[in-house]
Amino acid sequence: WSVASLEGTDRPCCIVRGNQTEYCCLNFQHIASRMAEAKEKRQNTWEALLRRAIQRRVYTDSTLIVLGDTNCGKSSLLKSFQGIVRNQEHPYVADYSYIKVKNRHEVDSDETLAHMAVWQLDKPSRKELIPTFLKSSGLERAVFMVVLDLSQPWNIDESLKTWLKVAEDISKQLMKEMEDEEAKALKMKVSRYVQTFTDVSMRDNTEAKDLNVLPGETKIDPYMPDINTGTPLIVVGAKGDYFSNYLQKSSTAGDRFEFASRRLRQAALKYGASLIFTSVAGEGTNMQLLQDYIFHRMYGFEMKQPANAACTVDSFGLYIPSGFDSIELIDTVRSEKSPFSDDMEFSKVYPNPNQESKRRTEEEKVKAMKNSQFYRLLQQKLSGGSRSVTRSSESRSPRQGGPRGRHQPTKSNHAVSEHTLWE
Repeated sequence: WSVASLEGTDRPCCIVRGNQTEYCCLNFQHIASRMAEAKEKRQNTWEALLRRAIQRRVYTDSTLIVLGDTNCGKSSLLKSFQGIVRNQEHPYVADYSYIKVKNRHEVDSDETLAHMAVWQLDKPSRKELIPTFLKSSGLERAVFMVVLDLSQPWNIDESLKTWLKVAEDISKQLMKEMEDEEAKALKMKVSRYVQTFTDVSMRDNTEAKDLNVLPGETKIDPYMPDINTGTPLIVVGAKGDYFSNYLQKSSTAGDRFEFASRRLRQAALKYGASLIFTSVAGEGTNMQLLQDYIFHRMYGFEMKQPANAACTVDSFGLYIPSGFDSIELIDTVRSEKSPFSDDMEFSKVYPNPNQESKRRTEEEKVKAMKNSQFYRLLQQKLSGGSRSVTRSSESRSPRQGGPRGRHQPTKSNHAVSEHTLWE
């Protein structure tokens, strides 16, 4: 193909193909303009891609340690995560999977930015396995998540204490292998986040902020939170729908819900941990929020969901991010008329129905007597019953039946003796 001009026309051009000439309504000026626009567009596109590549943050792989009792809901939570890939071939003692990390707020990109390894542990006695797949060099790229089974509220208090202690012990063990300055830096990062946190509802959402680099570091209290593991801690209450249904059967449902949420918030505040109630039932409750928050703490992705502390039995989606809570806020949860105080044991507010049933069964048990005692009692009952019947027969008149002085046992007398015997 070639392009040639025609004289005597209004800036038309012709396209010559072989021996044939085809006329069109294009002109050289229009072609030049279009070519310039295309060149500028390509240049702008490459400049935008280059600028994006320069400004883009380099994301490294990370680790999520999931701790919780057997059948507490860990696997169900993870199955609902987007980008989760399970490894069925790995030994069950420490179940393994990984998540393809993507920033869902970048609508123009579906690229996998990094991989987050996920390890599950359901026995505190196996905590020594954690250092084998979480070395000291990876502690700064780790998040601990403790999962509680809200369908058994009588166990959540002890379960939370147990698994928080596991996370604390593992962090201490790994920090011993680090330089002192490195360990202090990890703890300072947690302290800085907790003390400088600003909820979404309280800050300007139009301005992106890097919560990992904030001014005023000299004012950060290194002793807050009280127990600092150097890693983000997330406490998750799973099976929130079961918890809600369980409480609705009680006349003090609201007070008992407040008691549980208040006690869990107090424990989370001590460790600088977040607290999230979830459910996988139906469309799910706080499931996307949970995954967003994990990525937020690990990679600094924007967190758009505000805190939710005003929850009820029916609307149980509690979300308390790290740094949001305080003793004053927690105290406002308790109703003045609530019969449950903070110093009460969890077992008093949430009695274990299994233990109650076992206790009643033990009370109803009857201890069997020895054979010798049984036969002696049997002999006494029979001999006593015989004399009683004889005396009754002797006092009977001829009209009432039988010759005087003769023993005539009746069906009713036999029944009375048998009843007396087994009593």
